[in-house]
Amino acid sequence: MQDLLEAIRVAVTDGATAEQKATGAQACQTILSALGAQPGKPIVLPGVPKPNPLSGLSVDQALELVIARLRTVADAREQADKQKQPEKQKPTVAPRGPQIPYVPAPSNPVPPATPKKR
Repeated sequence: MQDLLEAIRVAVTDGATAEQKATGAQACQTILSALGAQPGKPIVLPGVPKPNPLSGLSVDQALELVIARLRTVADAREQADKQKQPEKQKPTVAPRGPQIPYVPAPSNPVPPATPKKR
């Protein structure tokens, strides 16, 4: 509190710089906010971001919230995948034994080679 009052004293003196006046104005706003605060509620200071509503959670509570959210996302993805994919067919069993590919006979047969005379 003494620092705030000292900043205000310096700001109202003759020859105070713009920076000192800005610091004094900020000190005045801080004191005004403190005087207008309601008991049991946090003091809202001008220029200071509001506290995050999740800042009062413990680590365990935050992890529980994250896990619950991830479960709902995972369940939604599983449902979407089930709707997209038709039922899987049973895999066919490959025949056993050697696999010889079928090759059709040529349409223009080549005449057999004749032996050369010696």
